Amino acid sequence: MYKADKDITTKKSSTGKDAAKSVNSRNSRSKPQDNESSTYLRESQVHKMSPQEYEKKSDEIIEAIRSGKFIYDMSGSAR
Repeated sequence: MYKADKDITTKKSSTGKDAAKSVNSRNSRSKPQDNESSTYLRESQVHKMSPQEYEKKSDEIIEAIRSGKFIYDMSGSAR
């Protein structure tokens, strides 16, 4: 009676089917990068670079180290 007197309307709850549609299905997976290994830098690759090449790619190398996409394949557990 209170809601009718105050002119308050209630929304009907969504059915289970609406809730099920909002959930991602198995078929909508995101695809992995085609060539994910190319985004990683290896310590051995940096070691083979000339000083000039290192200077050109220094920002890319530092960003790879910070983001965890730098693979320590030479020093390994020595770090």
